[in-house]
Amino acid sequence: MMKSDIPEPFSLGYTRRDALRAVTAAALGFTAIQQALAQSEFAGKAVRVIVPFTPGSGSDTAARFFGERAGKLLGANVVVENKPGGNGLITIQTVKGAPADGLTILLGNISLMVVNPVMLKDIPYDSVHDFVPVSGLYRGPAVYAVAPNSPINTLEDMIARAKKEPLSVGTYSQGYQLGAAYLASLAGTRFQDIPYKGQAPLMSDLMGDQVPAALLDWGGAISSIKAGKIKPLAITSVKRADAVPELKTVRECGFPDYDHYSWVGFFVKKGTPPALTQKLTQAIEQIKRTEEARRFAVDNLGGELMTDTPAQLTTYIEAQIQRFRDIARKAQIGQV
Repeated sequence: MMKSDIPEPFSLGYTRRDALRAVTAAALGFTAIQQALAQSEFAGKAVRVIVPFTPGSGSDTAARFFGERAGKLLGANVVVENKPGGNGLITIQTVKGAPADGLTILLGNISLMVVNPVMLKDIPYDSVHDFVPVSGLYRGPAVYAVAPNSPINTLEDMIARAKKEPLSVGTYSQGYQLGAAYLASLAGTRFQDIPYKGQAPLMSDLMGDQVPAALLDWGGAISSIKAGKIKPLAITSVKRADAVPELKTVRECGFPDYDHYSWVGFFVKKGTPPALTQKLTQAIEQIKRTEEARRFAVDNLGGELMTDTPAQLTTYIEAQIQRFRDIARKAQIGQV
């Protein structure tokens, strides 16, 4: 082999022996972390993950994926408990009522940690001050879409129509309602929100041309997009999706500040000893570094792993609350 053909890591005096030593050191470091976690305060104990959704939902699946693997690393028995209903308040009260010992984990998401503080009156918790982030797990974008036979072919078409006449946009959560209102505010128009109780009935009406447009969860809509059952206009992520690379982002359609993600993460009650929280964080971060976790986020959830540190996640939540409060005020969306 000629010298110029040698891969970059082995050039400039870096030999294969050096590379082998580096790999061995990394493996030893990985094993050391595993051993340290397995000998932690969680070893042999039961850890509850409280989920505000029914079994089988994307968020529930994520809780089980990361919870099971964290349990193995920590030597703990992790059990997922589903407590849906009440806008997540049942879950919140369960975690708040438990000891701050790291053995009860909240699966928080954009609805509990951001939307509820904006849209609900007198909620019995403060998402920033009552809970401490362990780790963000994954985030997934949404997609603006219409029926296949709709005369609306682009996001620009949709906005132009909204400026000429009232345009109904279907959503199935207050988070998506705020996401659509955010785009409308940037475009200098308004959408008429049509609330649904779930994405399935919304997609059914969209396919049947019973609602002019919708803001849908990307992971739940992608198969219908690929099958030609709905027409996508733009995705709400910062970058284009690999699954449909020809689909523009909202940012590329003239709104460079726009993005909208649903996300989930693990949190513990405020007052949990920092050393325990850190152990949990280390376990989750180790899982997120695996290819298995990356593929799970992409293939099973239609999203991507979150890379924020716990401190960055807190800052992100605070910024989202402020953003949505401003949007709700401008769109005259009142608290309920």
